[in-house]
Amino acid sequence: ACHRKGIKVVPLSGPSSIFMALMASGQNGQSFAFNGYLPVKPHERRGAIRKYEQRALSEGQSQIFIETPYRNGALMEEMLQSLGSETVLTVAADLTAPTEYVRSATVRKWRTLPRPEIHKRPAIFIIGR
Repeated sequence: ACHRKGIKVVPLSGPSSIFMALMASGQNGQSFAFNGYLPVKPHERRGAIRKYEQRALSEGQSQIFIETPYRNGALMEEMLQSLGSETVLTVAADLTAPTEYVRSATVRKWRTLPRPEIHKRPAIFIIGR
């Protein structure tokens, strides 16, 4: 509405967990897409994960997602089941807090690791290559 009325809009600088997660991930920061929330229904979510993985692999574009904190674990498990073994998954939680967690690894490696404690914590998920 401001733009339509010719009112100047001035953004304020400050932390953005999306950009901070991308910077910490080691994934492609030159080409990325923020996709927000994935579908809740498992079949639709699985299809979306695969679609975004194809985009990440074919275009080299990092794909960024968020989830409602109480569904973080379910999303991570769905990603580990749906993504290819060599796809890189980053999980970033509680950025800038003392409990900050950021890890990037292939799905193959994630499958061998204990799952991070991300239940009810703000988290960002990134897939890429």
